[in-house]
Amino acid sequence: MPARVWCWTPNPVLETKFTEGGRIVSAGGKGHNVARQLRQWGVPALSVVSKAGKDWLGAARQDGLPIREIPIHSVARTSWALVEGPRNRSDFFSQDPRWKKSDWDRCALFLRRSVRKRDWLVVAGSVPTGASRGWWRNLFLGLKKKRVQIVVDGKGQLLREALESGVDWAKGNLEEAEETMNQKGEGRCLATMQKISKGRSSLMVTLGSQGVALCCEGRSFKIPAPQIRVWDATGSGDVVTAALVYGIRRGWEIGKVAGFSVWAGSENAARRNEVVARLKGRGVFA
Repeated sequence: MPARVWCWTPNPVLETKFTEGGRIVSAGGKGHNVARQLRQWGVPALSVVSKAGKDWLGAARQDGLPIREIPIHSVARTSWALVEGPRNRSDFFSQDPRWKKSDWDRCALFLRRSVRKRDWLVVAGSVPTGASRGWWRNLFLGLKKKRVQIVVDGKGQLLREALESGVDWAKGNLEEAEETMNQKGEGRCLATMQKISKGRSSLMVTLGSQGVALCCEGRSFKIPAPQIRVWDATGSGDVVTAALVYGIRRGWEIGKVAGFSVWAGSENAARRNEVVARLKGRGVFA
């Protein structure tokens, strides 16, 4: 069986989006979005969530990907989005849940038992409050001993402890990186992230319309984004994460991985979803 990609959404969301075309209800959360994109590209990805409620699970099943539920109850957040045109979107979210120590313990036990040697774990998005200091670091260090490849897209305690444990890839957008690292600008953020990880983690900071900045294999560089007409950039960061995982699994060199990631995220922002959903022959994507 090929190595699977476990995409964990600690904080899933049930989204109701209002557009000129009507109302759309969908299951969201960064990890779930990454899993959905990877499945479209033929990668054996699974969406991992807590027991988020029947409404979220019913909407998620429409995406047609395997879902694994961690045996704790944590009702999905609710979001409302109003999309009135290009670059004109307003989002409203309910409050993040708070987990008890027993909830966090069950999560760790589930992942340690389920994720196999050489599998991938992607942890993406916001997280419930209540994690003890060192919880994420201990989880990642334990999984690394099983040679699990770990990608983290987040901020705050999650991102910092991912760096401390030396995960394979640590990623965030510029605002998240600046907030977590207490720095300004992608250069200073990457330098601080590299210092915390002691050079063990490859790093990516997404810059919106400016592309991405990376620190990998001993070098730092930026990949600019193509000029596009942005319709709705929501979820583009998750497509970038999926593209990162896809390219690495294919064995591409890092420049090609980064270029593919920027291309895919930009196409998503332009809402050319039918292009992002398929890959052109032999990895040609420009």
